[in-house]
Amino acid sequence: MTITPDTCATRQLGRPRDPRLDAAILDATLRLLAAGGYTALTMEAVAASAGVGKATLYRRFPGKEQLVIEAVASLGEPPERVSGAGVRDELVALLEAIRRKSDSSIAGKIFPRLLSAAADNPELMRRYREQVIDPRRARFVGVLHRGVQEGLVRSDVDLAYAVDLLVGPMVYRNLIRNDPPPGPQLAGQIVDDVLAALGPRAPTTLPEQQS
Repeated sequence: MTITPDTCATRQLGRPRDPRLDAAILDATLRLLAAGGYTALTMEAVAASAGVGKATLYRRFPGKEQLVIEAVASLGEPPERVSGAGVRDELVALLEAIRRKSDSSIAGKIFPRLLSAAADNPELMRRYREQVIDPRRARFVGVLHRGVQEGLVRSDVDLAYAVDLLVGPMVYRNLIRNDPPPGPQLAGQIVDDVLAALGPRAPTTLPEQQS
């Protein structure tokens, strides 16, 4: 057999990863997180629960932190961009994605446990922010920037702060005051209230001067 550069490249690439194994690993991670939290979770337990060997698990995820971050990120992704969608509709869709993710039974158990673990493992939260939270916040900022360009949001508004105004109430209703759980109408209510507060101010009318 003649060894060519293409042959070497094929050998280096090896067999493609089986997406079914990836899904089984992430699902097992989520179930163990919901049951016992971050501290109790071990790579060995994930491998056993997913029905894969430890070597298979470590080839995909070199450590527990990265595995947990990818598993939590898989719970719900931001909605696909819809061509021609208005600023309000896209903001509502982004907030509704947060509500749906937090409203699921497994996510509702995982996120409080993850926040608790982050107090003793700040590196976990740092990586989670960089890989999961920051990209999603950037999506909100991008839509709000469109709002500025279209005159829906004032140009002097701090867009990062505006994201806090949008996401904060949804997270609070999902994780703290969640009895009863928020319904799908909440996203629209939050967006409408925030856009009303951040929109152009009505011109101030001065009282007529007395003659």
